Amino acid sequence: MIVSVHQPNFAPWLGFFDKMVHSDVMVLLDSVQFIKRGYQNRAKIKGTGGPQWLTIPVISKGRYDQLTRDVEIDESRGWRSVHLRTLQSVLAKAPHRDEVLDFLDPIYAKEELHNLADFNTALIRGVVERLGITTQLLMASELGCQGSSSRLMLNLTKAVGGETYLSGPSGSNYLEPEMFPAEGVKLQYHRFEPFEYPQAFPPFAPGLSCLDYLANVGFRLWGGSTACGT
Repeated sequence: MIVSVHQPNFAPWLGFFDKMVHSDVMVLLDSVQFIKRGYQNRAKIKGTGGPQWLTIPVISKGRYDQLTRDVEIDESRGWRSVHLRTLQSVLAKAPHRDEVLDFLDPIYAKEELHNLADFNTALIRGVVERLGITTQLLMASELGCQGSSSRLMLNLTKAVGGETYLSGPSGSNYLEPEMFPAEGVKLQYHRFEPFEYPQAFPPFAPGLSCLDYLANVGFRLWGGSTACGT
C-alpha cells in the first residue's frame, strides 16, 4: 500500500491530485502548524494581468501557533461572494467555466463550513469525486500520530498499514531516508512535471489552482506527466 501525506490546501494545483492518484491512501495533514501566507488558504488563478492570488481570509491575530485543524475562516469579510464573482470574471473565456461554478456554488453556500480545513477538504473531496479518483482520504488529526518530519511521516504511513511512503520532491531536503527501510517502509519520491493545456491569456502559466485546469479542460484526468522514483 502506497501512502502520501499533504496539507489540505485550498483548491490545490494539479501536482497535489497527481500525487493522490499514485497513492492508495492520502493523509490530509491537518495536525501541524498553520503556515500563514502559504497555500493552505490561498491559490493562484489567472486573469488578464497574469497569475493572481485568490485568498480565504482567516482569523490569525493572537493565534500564531494554531494548528491547521483549528484555523477559522474570517466570515466578516464577505469572501464567498467575492470569490465566486472573481472566478466568474477571470474564467470568462474558459469553455467549462459554468460547470466549475456549478460545482463550487453548493460548497461555497455551506455557511457551516467556518473551519478552513473543513472547507478545503470539502472542495478537495468534490474534485476527487468528479475526477473519479479512488484514493482513500484520511485526516491526520483522526489518526493520533505524534512526531515531526520523518518520524511523523513514518508514523502516519504505518498507522494506515502502508508499505511505501510517497513523498513530494521537497522531502529530499528534510527527510532522513535511512529511517524508512529501518522500519520496513519503502521511501519513494513523486515528481510531477507541469504540462501545457488550453489556457486563456497567454503565455501559459504553470502551477495554478486546479480550478483553472478544470475550467479550461473539464473534469477529466490527465496522463503521461508523472514519474516516481526512489
